[in-house]
Amino acid sequence: MSVTSIWVIKGSDTVTNKMETTDKGPANPVSTYSWLTGCTLVLLLTTAFVIGGLLGGLGGGGLVLWATGNRISLGQPSPEQPDVAPPLPDATPTPTHTHTPTPTDTPTPVPTSTSAVPTTTPTPSIADGVSQVLPAVVTIINHQAEAENFGEVTEARIRGSGIIIDRRGYIVTNYHVVEGANQLTVILDTGEELPGTLIAVDRTRDMALVRVHNGDLPIARWGESAEVRPGEWAIAIGSALGDFPNSVTLGVISAVDRSLELDGGVKVEGLIQTDAAINQGNSGGPLLNQTGEVIGINTFII
Repeated sequence: MSVTSIWVIKGSDTVTNKMETTDKGPANPVSTYSWLTGCTLVLLLTTAFVIGGLLGGLGGGGLVLWATGNRISLGQPSPEQPDVAPPLPDATPTPTHTHTPTPTDTPTPVPTSTSAVPTTTPTPSIADGVSQVLPAVVTIINHQAEAENFGEVTEARIRGSGIIIDRRGYIVTNYHVVEGANQLTVILDTGEELPGTLIAVDRTRDMALVRVHNGDLPIARWGESAEVRPGEWAIAIGSALGDFPNSVTLGVISAVDRSLELDGGVKVEGLIQTDAAINQGNSGGPLLNQTGEVIGINTFII
């Protein structure tokens, strides 16, 4: 059997394939193989055109980059963009330690004063001064014998005050408190009664020294009477009227260096005058300054 294949391509005419067979048997296998070969050739040409286009594009792009000075090495990272792995999305940045400055002590400026600030001296408490002396103030009773008509003898008592100046029992008082004593009784601040002994007298100054035999008695502190000034506080303590032991009165120093002439032409000098109330029975008691120091002995009432 013979097969004739005719391909006609003209303009837009449709390609006709006329196959003539000389008999009614099966188709010729040679003709089918030729058709498959043609199709394969068409596919290969199409693939070649596509690959050629891609290669041409890459080549053209490379030439353009080379012409502009930008070179790319295939398979190697660009120097301008190092190959660094991106951080993980949940990675927490490590805090950077910040140096904290250490505070330094700055001295507080002290204001300078153009004038000196006057200093004040606290005023001593009068009550404190009195409380220091009261245990050393005593009451002295002068027992005197007095004869009356018809030979009847009665006893007279003179009451005065005194101040302990020595722990061994020495007491200062006025001479006129112990003058003519038949017996002396000393009453301490505690109420204890002790017999007293007259040790010494000074009639010109109306002073006397009496002692009781009792150890470790409280004593008074002595001040400087020469430094006393008018207007200062003055405190008198004694057995007012002989019935009120250790009574306290307050006044001021009225004057200093007073003199007084007594009976018999005796003149007493260097006296301190005060307006603190002094009654009978205060004689021989102490006169104090504001700090409780003894600056005199109560003697006369003017």
